[in-house]
Amino acid sequence: MIKPRGITPQHLATFTLTTTLSVFAGSAQADILQQWLHSFEQSELNFNRSNSNTPFLPLAFVDARNYQDSKLTLTDGNTVEYDQSSVNQGAILPFLMTPRDVLVIGDWVSMSSLKPNSDTLEDFDVLSVGIPIGWMRQLNDDWQVGGFVMPLGHKATLEGSSWNWETLGGGFGRYVQTERLWWAFGVYFDINTDTETWLPYLGASYEFNDRWTLSAVMPWPAILYAPNRDTLFRFGAAPSGSSWLLDTGGERISYALDGWDLAFSGERRIWGDIWLELEAGIGGLKGLNISNGDWQEPALDVSTSEFITFGINFRPSLN
Repeated sequence: MIKPRGITPQHLATFTLTTTLSVFAGSAQADILQQWLHSFEQSELNFNRSNSNTPFLPLAFVDARNYQDSKLTLTDGNTVEYDQSSVNQGAILPFLMTPRDVLVIGDWVSMSSLKPNSDTLEDFDVLSVGIPIGWMRQLNDDWQVGGFVMPLGHKATLEGSSWNWETLGGGFGRYVQTERLWWAFGVYFDINTDTETWLPYLGASYEFNDRWTLSAVMPWPAILYAPNRDTLFRFGAAPSGSSWLLDTGGERISYALDGWDLAFSGERRIWGDIWLELEAGIGGLKGLNISNGDWQEPALDVSTSEFITFGINFRPSLN
């Protein structure tokens, strides 16, 4: 077994958890945070403010996840089953450029340990680092447009492995029809050395009441239930982190973002805007996409990889 050099999942978890909590602790940081939130609340951006109990999207997180019986695809067409454990940290920081324009800059770091169930590959680790950069504009009271790009690099501990870079990105539009209903459309893309994948993004989100929300946006629909302001349950799909593409020489490894996870999660506010999350489901399911010019239809295989996630999220409270 190849041992990771330098940073380890334990080091990453300790560092990111300490950093996340320390940033939002203390009166000075709290005052700055409140001023930042107030500036967005007073802007012309439409966050679809309503009486829903559903909290705002996480702007920072740290989690640990374990997949079982996932698949590693080799560039020669063969696949290898493996177990994967990972520690992940991500954050985005929006900057209000004008009352209608937002610039978003962030970071994403992950350390994954892969244990293939094959004699042809030994155990190895992968360090992944990404820098998301995005922009959003409020065109008028009803319309928003935006886009993002994220260079993402991977470095495996396999002998001879070097940094391999891929580019994620997308463009989106959102139309807020009523206080409870909005529509979205756009496209995601993932371009790396060996593959090119495009994912359509289309659908709507509707709040039935202050507790129930249906996010019927493909390819990652979900049902959300928030019985109060401090609790959130979610059942639905999300991009999968269990699909990898490795060249036969073991020199280049990258994500294959053509799959999705189906999971049930529960979150609870534990302090201020800090939420604790527990999630379980199945991963690596094939989603609707266009890969290298070929149309791929969704494929549901309930015998695929089970996974469990434990995480901490920062969800700012917007009035």
